[in-house]
Amino acid sequence: KQWYQRRVRGLNFCLRLFRVALSKMSKFIVLILLVTIFVLVLGSSDCPLKKKKLSKRIKKYRKKCLGKGFQSSVGCTSADKKIGKKLQRKCQKLETILKKCDFSCAVDGGWSGYGGWTDCSAECGGGTQTRSRTCSNPAPAFGGADCEGEAEESQECNVD
Repeated sequence: KQWYQRRVRGLNFCLRLFRVALSKMSKFIVLILLVTIFVLVLGSSDCPLKKKKLSKRIKKYRKKCLGKGFQSSVGCTSADKKIGKKLQRKCQKLETILKKCDFSCAVDGGWSGYGGWTDCSAECGGGTQTRSRTCSNPAPAFGGADCEGEAEESQECNVD
């Protein structure tokens, strides 16, 4: 997603530059300038891996690092184990490469606590009141699952 956003920002920049330059320079110079910027913005990527190799590295990271207790800095959960220094260094190096490729682990959403009850909808004869919670503890991120269950609950009130 970040890769895509960088490209869109780059294209927007190119369009703005083109409009300004058109009024001040010849079309030929503007075209050369735009092609140069286009190649610099769209042709560059911080990720040193191609798609297939990236997929393999992610699998390796999950199995050999997270599966053995490596403490991630990109939001991944790992096994509750202690790992050796050699594996720690290898996993840190692998994680650094994956960060350059905008990798981060999915974070599943968790519910906040319920807020207070609303006022009763009727003073007598029975009414209802509700309270709600949000899916923000943590909020789902990077393709993680939304919270399961209802965001709001209600109860009867003033039934006497």
